[in-house]
Amino acid sequence: MKIPTLNLLKKLRKPETHMELERMHYGIKIFLPENLSEDELLKLLVRIPQSAYKLPDEQGISLDFSGRECSRRLILHMINSIVWEKNVRVIAWLSGNPASVKLFKAAGLSTAEPPLNIESAKSSGTHEKNIQPEKLIRTKAKIVFGSMRSGHKVETEGDVIVWGHLNPGAEIIAGGSIFIAGKLSGVVHAGGFGREDVFVYAGSFETPQVRIANKLCFADEKSTSSWRKSVLITLEEGTPVIRGNKFLQRTIMKSQANTGGMNE
Repeated sequence: MKIPTLNLLKKLRKPETHMELERMHYGIKIFLPENLSEDELLKLLVRIPQSAYKLPDEQGISLDFSGRECSRRLILHMINSIVWEKNVRVIAWLSGNPASVKLFKAAGLSTAEPPLNIESAKSSGTHEKNIQPEKLIRTKAKIVFGSMRSGHKVETEGDVIVWGHLNPGAEIIAGGSIFIAGKLSGVVHAGGFGREDVFVYAGSFETPQVRIANKLCFADEKSTSSWRKSVLITLEEGTPVIRGNKFLQRTIMKSQANTGGMNE
């Protein structure tokens, strides 16, 4: 292994280039510095001794590339020098960059962190008060201020909040939950990367199809009494369940009356 150059060593001493690590329920999440070149990042990862990557059985690490746009070369080198060479179990390749996520998926790599299993954590002796999913599963929420029109698509690993309507022809694919303050008339897929502990909320339910994880929920004005009403949709034992919420519906209607309604 080549000794890093003096310039690289100087750069690695800067706080903004240090890798941050966070203990997760599935192992360790490593936040990779964005301001290093791909070659510098590889040298930094290779310098970490193999013993530092060793975790208990069934645990592994996730790599968070933040907003970095990864190249095929970087992914291939990381698989070769980290996954194979150091025998590291990388269970999630995370990124806020759509191009990087697309590349990870094309390579068959997992782009979502494993969900926290509360029952498993309890059975392993972890006290319930010490289980803090909001800290263990740290996903960024995508917030849309205003309505989404036809052709507008949002895809993210976290939750999505739309302060407006999701009009016909608009689409949301979220790794987490989806909250639509106004009319839900477009296409939504919550738990798009396998999670089932998610929900879809709509201020006014007006779409024929909702997907949660790998389950489809079909509805129309004739088949459900919740049509054009506030609903919360969840999965219970693998079955989509639609719940009406009259209180929230009245709150939204009152808010719309006071503000003159949402923009279409």
